[in-house]
Amino acid sequence: MQITKEITVPVKHQLDSLEEILEHIEECSVNEINLDECQLNIGFNLNTILQELKKRHKFSDKISLIEKTNESGFKVCVCLLKIPFRSEATVYKKGAYFESIIFYEYAQFVGSVFESDYSFKKSFFESSVNFSMAVFKIKTFSRCDQFFFRTTFKEEVSFMDTIFYGLAFFGSATFTKDVDIRRAEFGSIDLADTEMKENTKLVHYETAKFHKVNNRITGLYLKQYAQKMNDSVSMLLFKELEMDAYRKYLFSFESLMDNSGFNKFRLASDIFILTLNKLSNSHGTSFFRGVLFTMAVWGVFFSWFVMVRDGVGNAFIWTNGEYLNEAVNYLWLFNGLKGLTTGSTVLWSCIIPFLLGKIFIAYGIYQTISAFRKYLR
Repeated sequence: MQITKEITVPVKHQLDSLEEILEHIEECSVNEINLDECQLNIGFNLNTILQELKKRHKFSDKISLIEKTNESGFKVCVCLLKIPFRSEATVYKKGAYFESIIFYEYAQFVGSVFESDYSFKKSFFESSVNFSMAVFKIKTFSRCDQFFFRTTFKEEVSFMDTIFYGLAFFGSATFTKDVDIRRAEFGSIDLADTEMKENTKLVHYETAKFHKVNNRITGLYLKQYAQKMNDSVSMLLFKELEMDAYRKYLFSFESLMDNSGFNKFRLASDIFILTLNKLSNSHGTSFFRGVLFTMAVWGVFFSWFVMVRDGVGNAFIWTNGEYLNEAVNYLWLFNGLKGLTTGSTVLWSCIIPFLLGKIFIAYGIYQTISAFRKYLR
């Protein structure tokens, strides 16, 4: 399921060039960098903005620049920002990059809209940061080191009512204090290698909506967190997301490359089992799906059984009284054996559809009961 909400933000200032952005900051910012209610129609790079402000001697005592060499041997500029950064109801049309910046004071992105690429890669928030009601519209990404990759949050961070249309990627990010995700909506989320300090809490996580997780590790983390909070309802939902992500991995090329020989047989077995579990009761969460699965396999296998035994086109079995009576007997696990014989002759060609149907009906009934008892585990 995809997020299809349309979000629009009224803006007061249209900024179309780097120079206009710099002039706006110089005019509207006193004790903070302020971009409230602006629409930025060019790519925005805060690192570049801070370097330019430093050159213009604007906030020069509040901005420090440190040149470092990254893992690839390239020189990067790390900016130290010692005043608050405000960006409320700001629209970033062509990309927003906040990379390699240390925010010493609070940062506000309340109600901002990120319509294209964005990145907070390798930035540090030493104070609180607020993304409440922000909207991240990008649905696909080309780089795995964007978004919140290796971002460090030293204080509380809020994603209250925030919407991620696509992937919310927090790979290798660090959270030291509480993360408020009440009523947030995630098209997908990735918490692989994310570090949550011991006392970090996901505040009101049970009110957030997770459409899917990007990998099994993320689903497992959320499931274990809900288990730690004695939240059996959310635990079941996260278990379903975990299994869906694992099934997707098993179908991927990466899975084929990771497995060889006998492992491929086990891989096929896992795919079969997970697919059946998804179809039969959505990994233990849907009683209604269990009933539908049982009815479906009953209809399919009984029809197959009758067509093998009596041929095709002799009668429409679901409107014929005799066949309907036999169909009801077939649904009951211990009945229907008379249909396998003609006089004293056993119809061996009917054995396979007959037995397979019984097995799948029994499986469907078991899965239905299992889903019905999901809150009793």
